[in-house]
Order: sequence, then structure tokens, then C-alpha cells
Amino acid sequence: MADKKRKKALISSPASPTNPAIMESALNTIMTKLDSMSAQLTAQLVKSEQLETAVVGLTAQLAEAVKGNKERDNIIARHSDQLNNCEQSLRSTSIRILGLPVKKDDSTLSIIDAVYDNILQPVLAAAKVKGELTEYPSRRFMIDSAFAIPSKNPASCPVIVKFSSSFVRNLVFSYKNDVLPKGPDPATNKIRQKFAIFEDLTPANFAHFRSLADDPRTTSIWTYNGQVKFRIKDSENIFRARSLADTVDSLIKPKNPRPA
Repeated sequence: MADKKRKKALISSPASPTNPAIMESALNTIMTKLDSMSAQLTAQLVKSEQLETAVVGLTAQLAEAVKGNKERDNIIARHSDQLNNCEQSLRSTSIRILGLPVKKDDSTLSIIDAVYDNILQPVLAAAKVKGELTEYPSRRFMIDSAFAIPSKNPASCPVIVKFSSSFVRNLVFSYKNDVLPKGPDPATNKIRQKFAIFEDLTPANFAHFRSLADDPRTTSIWTYNGQVKFRIKDSENIFRARSLADTVDSLIKPKNPRPA
């Protein structure tokens, strides 16, 4: 009898794992955690949607700002070109001469005399022979002003000359290669013009000219009425810069490339 009681006591259990009360409590705990996780996930999704909406709005604002900045840049570029063109037009009767025996402290009258004797007189004589002139006024009426620019070579400073008319200026460019003296270049021994004569460019046009000239693809470059023109290697086409924003790349590439 005692053995039977002991065996019965060993078989019986006060808290079975399959007890319905324990299972219900565990399920309630799990459901509570799931509800909490679901609430957190829902909150995260709401925040994510809000962030996405905010990003979309900021992206639209950024695109609008970029578009506005581009339009303003285009307006500024157009105004810069217009102002530069106006300034260049004020120099339409002026030229820059290198190589004249002029010092920075020379008087205006002596500089005018040097310009007339070395540049203008032979040009006018050639134009008269060709019938482009019958007579011409004195140097004081043909040259409005002239001044020297300080340079590293004190014996030969660059000179800016303003003529009384664009006709006289154009005569200089037409005849300078034919009638002005030539001589060997000390550095290369090549025969070159003794006096180098250029258009009087605005600072912006001169900087633009230098930037295009420094491109290794340009083979020859010059200006006409302040506008830069150039050729490139393996091409006889003449490219013309119409804006200060133009580059060699923007000018030589096809405007409307055909799709491959």
C-alpha cells in the first residue's frame, strides 16, 4: 500500500505545462508585445511617410531654386555681355601699339608725333596712292589722344591711341602689314613687323581672348571689332565667340548632335 501511494505521488503534478491558465497568460503577454511592436511599426511608417513627403518637397524647392539661379545667371551673363559690348564700342576708334620708342614720362604731344611719324604717315601715304584718300588733315586733327602704359621695358612702352574716326583706324589695320617696317625677331630670327598693332580690347575681352588663345587646340586667333575669332587644328573653319561665356568646347561641338 505504501508503494502504491509513493508511485501515485510521483506521477501527480501541481502545475502542468498544458495548464490553460498559464497558456492564456503567455498568449496575452505575446499579444501585448505584438500590439506594442505593431504600434511602433505604424508610428515608424507614419514618420517615414512624413520624411518622404518632406524630402519630395525639399527636392522640388531645390529644383526650383536651381532653375531660378540658372535664370538669374543667364540674365547676369546677358547684362555682362551688353555692358562689355558698350565699353568695347567706346574703344572702336582706338588701337594698342607695341614697339614705339616711347617712354612712360613722354608728353602727349611727343607720343602723338611718334604715332604719326612711325604708323599713321606711311599708312596715309599708301591709302592716298591707292585712291582711298585725296588729302588728309594734320596729325592733331586725326589723333584725339595718345598715352603710354608703364611696362618692364622703359624705353618702349605700349601706347593707346584714339583716332578721330573709325575710318582712320581701319586704314591702319588695312595697310599695316604692307607699309610698316619689318625686321628679324631677336629670339627666333624670323621676319616680323617692327610694330605690333592690336585692337584696344576691354579687360573682359582681353581675358577672354587669352583664355581661348591658351587652349592647345587653337592654331590662330585674332579679334575683329572686339569679337574673338579663331581656327583650330585640322580645320579651316572660323569660329566666333559671341559671348564672354563661350569656350572652345562650346563653340566647336555640334549644336544639334545626331543620335547614335
